[in-house]
Amino acid sequence: MNEVIITTCDLKQDYEVIGPVFYQISNKGIFGSKLTKMKTQYADQINMKNKSGNMDTNTRPDWSFLFLEWGVGQEDFQYAFYIACEEIKKMAKNMGADAIIGMRQDIDLDTNGFSYFYLQMYGTAVRLKN
Repeated sequence: MNEVIITTCDLKQDYEVIGPVFYQISNKGIFGSKLTKMKTQYADQINMKNKSGNMDTNTRPDWSFLFLEWGVGQEDFQYAFYIACEEIKKMAKNMGADAIIGMRQDIDLDTNGFSYFYLQMYGTAVRLKN
């Protein structure tokens, strides 16, 4: 079975629109964030991406505390993006889609007290015509 295509633009192929898809993930949580739980679920795939060089494994320390700010978890953005892409593709596949077009993302920062981020990803699930 083919993997669902995901693109930020349109496709040069005829398709039938199935409907919108949406996924949200955050690093906010007192006893464990959704991101932390999903990173555990995707640990094998993330490790393979890290080893193959397909994911930036930059683990530099976050020095924002020196400026009296709590870090927002910037190093986790790439993991959140990868997980959101995989999850939105699963949703589209369950809808019978072959692709997601017009994919967009939004990252919102919550910097009250501790800093958290929220990533929302959405697009249009489509079925390719032969």
